[in-house]
Amino acid sequence: MAGRMATALATFDSRPFFDKALRYGVQQGLITPERLLGIQTDFSKGIVQIANFFGTAHLRPELELALRRMVNLVSLYLEDMSGGDLKIAAASLRDKTLLSHSKAGSDMLKRLHAMPDSTLIDHGPVSAEGQRAYLDEKTAADTIPFTEYRSGLAMRQANRNTIDFAFWLATKMGVPRDDIDDADPLIRSAMLVIFVDRAELKLPTRTAFVGLIKAARNPKIRLNEDRLKVFLREARTEFQQLARRAMHRFIETDLPQIRASSSTVDKFLYGNSGGMYFVSESLDEDVREYDRLVAREWDRVTRGEADDPAVVATVFLFVATGFPPKASLLLREAKEIIRVFRTCGFDSQAVTKFVDDHAPEAMREDLLKFWKDELKGEAEEQLSDRDPNWPDTHMARALEYLRKTCRATWKARRR
Repeated sequence: MAGRMATALATFDSRPFFDKALRYGVQQGLITPERLLGIQTDFSKGIVQIANFFGTAHLRPELELALRRMVNLVSLYLEDMSGGDLKIAAASLRDKTLLSHSKAGSDMLKRLHAMPDSTLIDHGPVSAEGQRAYLDEKTAADTIPFTEYRSGLAMRQANRNTIDFAFWLATKMGVPRDDIDDADPLIRSAMLVIFVDRAELKLPTRTAFVGLIKAARNPKIRLNEDRLKVFLREARTEFQQLARRAMHRFIETDLPQIRASSSTVDKFLYGNSGGMYFVSESLDEDVREYDRLVAREWDRVTRGEADDPAVVATVFLFVATGFPPKASLLLREAKEIIRVFRTCGFDSQAVTKFVDDHAPEAMREDLLKFWKDELKGEAEEQLSDRDPNWPDTHMARALEYLRKTCRATWKARRR
């Protein structure tokens, strides 16, 4: 038994950190033959547990994969806790069970997975299925490079800090957290408000945003440093640092785009660069009056953009799933639309009634044709999750369809 272990140690010397630490411990006398047998016993137990967690311990390929998974998890934890010092890592193998090392490595990956991989904000909890899939992917690799783990941790921590900063700005500038889908656009809008010296220090409605853009286009406007200092006076140190970096980025990158002759407000909100800025939805905001009284509600809901199919699709899908109609779609609202559709389907009569009650008479026929002949069937196909050959349990496909079809406020996730 000890001979086979020694052979294995020689084989693994230049590979995972666990094997290097184990070999070092044996060579330096830190790990006795008795402790080596204990490690081997732990290994056997751990491999079976891991194989059963991801599949079954009754198949040889699953056991071989579980061996790799366990080596990866133990290596990850050892290299992290020891800082790459083999003596410290070997002492840990001597003093603690191998199963505790494996669990610690698993916990590291779980914490990493729970941190945001972008500035998109998911208000829901981490799902057990998603966590398991992440562990499956990471531990099944030949190795988990520690440098890759550290860089991933730094990136996700930066995203976490950015999101926390956006939440702080939202609270200070009068917007509920639940209204935020992405931290970056909110931060950009906040920097625009601070930059425009006389602007009220609150996140803008769509109408106010137009005024801010107009003011920022004045080439004579410069940042009022005192205004920024006063705004940040009660902020934590890290938020002050993030704010100054964000303001520098706004002045160097965003302001030239605002002042470009080809730029328009619609491009910033809804064009190819749509979602660059956050605007606060306001039901009390003034909208353009239609000539006919019956169209006032339609104009309010569509915000005067009923010629945009994405806006109409957004309104119809809200109505068809029983939600108040809006011209734009938040990520959390999109998930609710999908959830309701998958539970109850669409209420097509509600859409027909809404069009009859509120749309301009000249538009009603075309609007109903758009719903019945185009949008309804396509949406039913794309939002469903009934085909076992085309599963969408986590709503990824359905959300991407809504993002492309509707006036969505969130950006596509990085692949």
